[in-house]
Amino acid sequence: MRTAASIVLLLLPMVAAAQVYSWKDASGKVHYSDQPPAERSVHSRTLGPSNSTSDDAATASKAAADRRLEASKQAKESKDKAGDAEKQRAEDAQRQQNCERARINMQGLESGQIRFRMTPSGEREALDGAVRDAELAQARAAVEAACSARPAASK
Repeated sequence: MRTAASIVLLLLPMVAAAQVYSWKDASGKVHYSDQPPAERSVHSRTLGPSNSTSDDAATASKAAADRRLEASKQAKESKDKAGDAEKQRAEDAQRQQNCERARINMQGLESGQIRFRMTPSGEREALDGAVRDAELAQARAAVEAACSARPAASK
């Protein structure tokens, strides 16, 4: 059975050869066909099987492996880009929250209302005078840092 299949496969390219006819019509246009035209002079030639690189099994297998490898690389790159975009969105959302908190804190300090902070011993201490000015300077610096434009990505 294997021998018969092998013989058929070896003879298959010989069967693939074809007869091709070409002729010119009255307007000078060239036509090609596998059937000869009626009552016309024709030029005939036999075409052999194609000699494409896909006929070589090893080359075709290597090309398919290369295509699969390239597709997997592109899928990984796409996944990485999607992950980077999601990470960037999360960072932007966190940055926006930090900016809003810093602005609210600064507005509270600038409003003139009495503000307190906890001392290391756990007691409340009113912010006034130089302490309030120092806290306000820190709040302004925090707003500047949190609300400024996102730094350029370094690669």
